[in-house]
Amino acid sequence: MFEFPEVTIGIITYNRPKEILETLAGLNRHLIYPADKIRWILSDDCSPGNYANELQLSLHKMRGLSFEVIRTSHNGGWGYNANWLVQNCITKYLFQLEDDYVLRTSLDLRVGVALLQKRENIGMIRYRGTEGTGCVYHQGEVDVSDILKDYQSGLGSMGKLNYLGINAGSPTLWIYSNGPHLKRIPEFHQFYGRYPEGLRLGATEESYAHTVKNGMTLSGAPGIAIFSDFIPLYWDHIGHSYQDSEFDICHKVG
Repeated sequence: MFEFPEVTIGIITYNRPKEILETLAGLNRHLIYPADKIRWILSDDCSPGNYANELQLSLHKMRGLSFEVIRTSHNGGWGYNANWLVQNCITKYLFQLEDDYVLRTSLDLRVGVALLQKRENIGMIRYRGTEGTGCVYHQGEVDVSDILKDYQSGLGSMGKLNYLGINAGSPTLWIYSNGPHLKRIPEFHQFYGRYPEGLRLGATEESYAHTVKNGMTLSGAPGIAIFSDFIPLYWDHIGHSYQDSEFDICHKVG
């Protein structure tokens, strides 16, 4: 019988005490994966005051879940915090999201892990959606009957998993997204590198999107896939954006 590997659920956070609890509650309600195989990490970008301690106290109220709160050495911005999370991920797979994305539908993470187990050329699965971005998809199919014995996608054949690979030649830049995604660690970042640091959030994501789009044309590049069920947006983005605000950290580079 197949034994599912450990997965880290890594949440990037900065000073959102209310939103992160809603985010965690949504995951706890809708995420499907063996509970004993999940490692929960909350990566805090040195939030002001007693945020980290208060967060720990609040988390104790969420029964059955065990969290690790890691804190950056200084407030370095989104890229710095995301790299800190990746650096502290010791499992093969990382499901990464931010602290203000509330899941409103069932998400069976076993299916994503099964795909990454079977397709070494895929390095990341998007769960944020690509609706309206101009992505070009290539349909793929893989037999996962040895992992998910009774799996059936829609009216498809038993044990066959259908997925959509995103073409690097898509007219949109946004093949990569900081939105919720599952990726293979450390291979994905060994190939595409670390997130840029010292930039504002929007510039960080745009810069990394360019890096991934250009890199995906190279031999051996980890591809990006999405399941058709998650092309629509099934997350409520509830937080007030820090982008272009005084909290959107930008440090002089060079």
